[in-house]
Formats: sequence, structure tokens, C-alpha cells
Amino acid sequence: MPYFNKILFTAFEISIFLFGYVLGRRMGKKEGVIEGMSLVPLDWRKQLFETSICPLCNQELNIKVNYDNVHNREL
Repeated sequence: MPYFNKILFTAFEISIFLFGYVLGRRMGKKEGVIEGMSLVPLDWRKQLFETSICPLCNQELNIKVNYDNVHNREL
């Protein structure tokens, strides 16, 4: 009978450990997704400034065109 109690106690310890592992992994994945969603806009902005290509639509931006002619005015 003591042998059965040891097996039962060991199985109970393993199940508690696995429950904690599953719970922690699930919470960690949720936290990672939230953190990733907050970092994506910053990464897109960095990519936009480095390449002048929009990461959403892959169009090249016209950053060299001066539309308002502020610098071309004659005083």
C-alpha cells in the first residue's frame, strides 16, 4: 500500500507541474502577441524611413519632390 501512495503522490506532483507549465506558456504567448502588436508599427516606420518604400502597399514614396515650392521662392 505505501508503494501505491508514492505513485499517487508522484502522479499528483507531475500533474500540478504540467498544469503550471501549460498555464504559464499560455499567458506568455498572450503577452508576446500583445508586445509584438505594439512593436510592429515602430518596425514599419523604421523600414519606411530606411527604404522610402511603404511596407503596407510597397509603393515608393516621393520624398524628393517639393510640392509646395517653399525652397524655390524668390525673395
